[in-house]
Formats: sequence, C-alpha cells, structure tokens
Amino acid sequence: MNRPNDISAVAAEPPVRGLDALAMLLSGLCLIHCLALPLLVAALPLAASSLVADERFHQWLLLGAVPTSVIALGWGWRRHRDGVVAWLGVIGLILMVFAAFGIQTGLIDADGERVLTVIGAVMLAVAHLRNYQLRHHGHDHSQPHAPH
Repeated sequence: MNRPNDISAVAAEPPVRGLDALAMLLSGLCLIHCLALPLLVAALPLAASSLVADERFHQWLLLGAVPTSVIALGWGWRRHRDGVVAWLGVIGLILMVFAAFGIQTGLIDADGERVLTVIGAVMLAVAHLRNYQLRHHGHDHSQPHAPH
C-alpha cells in the first residue's frame, strides 16, 4: 500500500522517463552519421545519393532531437537545477543546429559540419546522461527542504 507521500511523488514525476534515452539515441545517430558516412560513401558509391548522405539528414534528426532534448532537460532542470546539464545541453543543441543549417547557407564546409556535429552530439549526450543520473538518484531541488 502506498503512503500519501509516495503517491504525490509519483504524480509529480513527469511522463518523460525515456526521453533522455531517446535524445541520446538521436544524438548518437547524428554522431554515427558524421563519423561513418565518409567510410560508407567511399565503400558504396550508391550510398552517396541516398537520404543518409544528404545534408538534410541532420535536419530531419533534429526534428526529433531538439524537442525531445528540450523536454527531457527542462524537466530535469525543474528537479535538480544543475547548471552543467543546462549549459552542456544548450551548447550541444546550438552546435548541432548550426552545423545542420550552416553548411546549407555556406557558413561552414563539410568538415566544419562534421566537427560541430560531433562536438554537439557528445555534449548533448553527456548532458542527458548526467540529467538521467541526477533525476534518478534523489537530486530533487524542486521540493522545499524540511527543517532539520
């Protein structure tokens, strides 16, 4: 039987338990795409014309990665107020978005896109990992502290 405090704690938990994992997966796909694509294109010329070789592939991945990351990291921030998670997440997302759109606008070249995406994806993955650890190990700063 649950005590009232247990019920209120469960009710206060947002329904985003798997979002950190999903966001890490999407960031990982960006990372794999950047690192493996040159090898794939060299090995299989047909891959050069596929959707995966298209620069817009990152933009499509961002359609899932940005909202997922914002929701998961936002709920995490609400609970633990960890500045490292916030800054890593924000900077990682900015780098990934800039890389995805910067190449099409001519602000960066393919090498710049690859470097920025890798750095951004790693930063974002670290932010989600830390966010997950803090949310699931009792670092809840959203509740008032009981006097000692």
